[in-house]
Amino acid sequence: MANSQLDRVKGLIDSLNQHTKSAAKSGAGALKNGLGQVKQAGQKLILYIPKDYQASTGSSLNDLVKAAEALGIEVHRSEKNGTALAKELFGTTEKLLGFSERGIALFAPQFDKLLNKNQKLSKSLGGSSEALGQRLNKTQTALSALQSFLGTAIAGMDLDSLLRRRRNGEDVSGSELAKAGVDLAAQLVDNIASATGTVDAFAEQLGKLAMPYLTLALSGLASKLNNLPDLSLAGPGFDAVSGILSVVSASFILSNKDADAGTKAAAGIEISTKILGNIGKAVSQYIIAQRVAAGLSTTAATGGLIGSVVALAISPLSFLNVADKFERAKQLEQYSERFKKFGYEGDSLLASFYRETGAIEAALTTINSVLSARSAGVGAAATGSLVGAPVAALVSAITGIISGILDASKQAIFERVATKLANKIDEWEKKHGKNYFENGYDARHSAFLEDTFELLSQYNKEYSVERVVAITQQRWDVNIGELAGITRKGSDTKSGKAYVDFFEEGKLLEKEPDRFDKKVFDPLEGKIDLSSINKTTLLKFVTPVFTAGEEIRERKQTGKYQYMTELFVKGKEKWVVTGVQSHNAIYDYTNLIQLAIDKKGEKRQVTIESHLGEKNDRIYLSSGSSIVYAGNGHDVAYYDKTDTGYLTFDGQSAQKAGEYIVTKELKADVKVLKEVVKTQDISVGKTCSEKLEYRDYELSPFELGNGIRAKDELHSVEEIIGSNRKDKFFGSRFTDIFHGAKGDDEIYGNDGHDILYGDDGNDVIHGGDGNDHLVGGNGNDRLIGGKGNNFLNGGDGDDELQVFEGQYNVLLGGAGNDILYGSDGTNLFDGGVGNDKIYGGLGKDIYRYSKEYGRHIIIEKGGDDDTLLLSDLSFKDVGFIRIGDDLLVNKRIGGTLYYHEDYNGNALTIKDWFKEGKEGQNNKIEKIVDKDGAYVLSQYLTELTAPGRGINYFNGLEEKLYYGEGYNALPQLRKDIEQIISSTGAFTGDHGKVSVGSGGPLVYNNSANNVANSLSYSLAQAA
Repeated sequence: MANSQLDRVKGLIDSLNQHTKSAAKSGAGALKNGLGQVKQAGQKLILYIPKDYQASTGSSLNDLVKAAEALGIEVHRSEKNGTALAKELFGTTEKLLGFSERGIALFAPQFDKLLNKNQKLSKSLGGSSEALGQRLNKTQTALSALQSFLGTAIAGMDLDSLLRRRRNGEDVSGSELAKAGVDLAAQLVDNIASATGTVDAFAEQLGKLAMPYLTLALSGLASKLNNLPDLSLAGPGFDAVSGILSVVSASFILSNKDADAGTKAAAGIEISTKILGNIGKAVSQYIIAQRVAAGLSTTAATGGLIGSVVALAISPLSFLNVADKFERAKQLEQYSERFKKFGYEGDSLLASFYRETGAIEAALTTINSVLSARSAGVGAAATGSLVGAPVAALVSAITGIISGILDASKQAIFERVATKLANKIDEWEKKHGKNYFENGYDARHSAFLEDTFELLSQYNKEYSVERVVAITQQRWDVNIGELAGITRKGSDTKSGKAYVDFFEEGKLLEKEPDRFDKKVFDPLEGKIDLSSINKTTLLKFVTPVFTAGEEIRERKQTGKYQYMTELFVKGKEKWVVTGVQSHNAIYDYTNLIQLAIDKKGEKRQVTIESHLGEKNDRIYLSSGSSIVYAGNGHDVAYYDKTDTGYLTFDGQSAQKAGEYIVTKELKADVKVLKEVVKTQDISVGKTCSEKLEYRDYELSPFELGNGIRAKDELHSVEEIIGSNRKDKFFGSRFTDIFHGAKGDDEIYGNDGHDILYGDDGNDVIHGGDGNDHLVGGNGNDRLIGGKGNNFLNGGDGDDELQVFEGQYNVLLGGAGNDILYGSDGTNLFDGGVGNDKIYGGLGKDIYRYSKEYGRHIIIEKGGDDDTLLLSDLSFKDVGFIRIGDDLLVNKRIGGTLYYHEDYNGNALTIKDWFKEGKEGQNNKIEKIVDKDGAYVLSQYLTELTAPGRGINYFNGLEEKLYYGEGYNALPQLRKDIEQIISSTGAFTGDHGKVSVGSGGPLVYNNSANNVANSLSYSLAQAA
């Protein structure tokens, strides 16, 4: 029975071949006019659905579409009705297959009709093998069989003749050969489907048809392919080998209608993730199903043996690789939609590569797996004394043919797919006159602007500037790199692309290419020119930007099928920035990469040379070397926005104000942006590989060595903010303004009237000569004033403030438990909140105490004109107590005054008040003034507590003798304090008033002025 059917099919092939040749010859003119696009479209199958089409009762239009999409078949919904569409594509409404400009057309109404020709269809799809696994959708089964068979039909071309004619220079029309194959497939499908009643029977006939066809047509193909001198000459016929492989795999499985659904999926009909974890089980079930059909044993022992052998024979990883290709294609296609609107379709091209090569992998993997499974089944049966001779014969008969195809054709098919992509890229570049991969980076940048617009548009407001110049870098893109490698165009791509964009009032400006791209920003030459901008401006490197210079690429062959595209960077030694000339500006270089390591490990650095304008500028520096010519105005250099290493600022050799040398020590714990060379590996099949070198960046340590040092030269910079590490500052003989920022810093003002801030950390600050302003900030700081008049503010933390010389000094402890040392000049002490200890000098001292302060201890060592100001306390709120040689001034607690020693925790203690000093040294404070201007002199307090009087405590309401009647002490005291503060000299001029941009932030903390104003205000109010 089987032989008669086979003979019938073979006869049918011969008859239809003759018919096809005749039809092709008579229709040659029509082919030239109407089918010119088929050569490019190849064997792509497209399901056409007319506008007026409604699926028949036996099928669902939704199922049809789902089945097509699952198999990667394109679905096209036409705006034309069925009759018009059929006549346009197929010439008649009765044909199943035809041509369109995009590929082979499958007419949905005729396909629906095919599926519903026989009423037995639904019955045949239920039944006996349900226990072995779920059946696939009938529509998908038929579509898959049809798709596979089309490949076989198209591959029926005479490859040997085709190659020979092309080698001889003839213009062979792929369209004619492809048309003949499609007509053959249409006739075979129609006739076989008419003679059989079910999809399974249809598939069985395809399987039987395939075996003799392959035996006759492909018996010598392996040797032919192995001897091809130039595989690129194969053209459309060679592309179709993947179709041959697909139909071979379908023949193995579809020819057995009892095979379960899991095995059909493994055969390539529906390779998806749902079967990956169960592939061994599926193939085992397939073998067991064959044994059931043959009446062989299916005992548990035999089944277990088969399962174990199959598990060893099949690697799930091979199927995982295939499924990954389809999943990757799906993800890329989805990803590509974002960039198509910006004019780039490279991601879609890459997706098509994965789809086409995935189909090839699916076919090859299926064949190997099925062959292995059948061999394993034979081995298992033999072990059980049940020899499956027919299966063994099938395996041995087909192995040689399939092995030849696998070995000789797979790589060539992959490369052919890659060549098609390369041709599409060439066509695009010829049409648009632009590098395809550069266009990809342009699209990526457009998407970046879209995603980050809200952030970028806020810079105008955040930095208080009228214009923002935003520079960004699109770094190496793995998808673009992969496409370049697959198409053998690695030398045509770059490591990315840098862009400049302008914002005003939060809006993106339209760019003028000649002005903006070439003059303002030139990354090849390393030049940035903002001199034509007449607005307050921010120049900001928003993302890390590569070093300046040109990339050169060279593709070399490193093995038989291995290639390397080497990268050489013709780098510039420096960036040159010309700043805004007549308006305030901000320059943020923290993302401009200055340190690089080439592929040989050689290190280099790129200097930034800045020529700024005549107004007030702020410049944020990075970890490499810089030269800054700041120009006129009050200019500030920042080192705290990125990790710039351990810094030493040195102005000791300065010949002009604002000159400093900044040495950067990049130790192992310092992570900086550095440029590196990396390699992307791209595979085109298993044997051919491309390696592409490209520039990238990392945030990691960079130890210079080899004589390379990072050093900044600052010229005309009035103010410096240090790093977030431990810095050292050495001032010049001119005025220095230093900020330690974070870290435990050492700051030496040296000569000049200096303003020195420790900021966060435990800092040591030396004012040196001159009228200096020292502020500790947060942390436990040590502030030492030198010669001249000094203003010291400890800030938060337990601080130590010292002045040894100077005619006038202000010492403010701030919050914390502080120690204050005055000089022999005139000192103003304010310990602040906390428990402080204050040492007065021999000069005229003023001590300020407030009710929220803690326990303060004053050690007054000489001088005869000292004053204690109770700034917000009146005498009725305090009590005086003599304890030993000390005088305590207690505050009320809950409205009550306590006069015994147990309650001196809230007291102000003046040590050794009643103790005679050496050589008549006076340890007393001569005048105590309350908030109302009333005062008491030291001799009254001494007399009232003399031993003969018998009392050692009292408050101001009980004794009127020590009030200064008719005299307010505050006006004179205010003058004295203002004289001390103004004599320090650090708070005159424009310090603390400099801003960048309209309404910008103050350059430095004006705490000294705040304190002075607060003191003066409180005294004025009291007066």
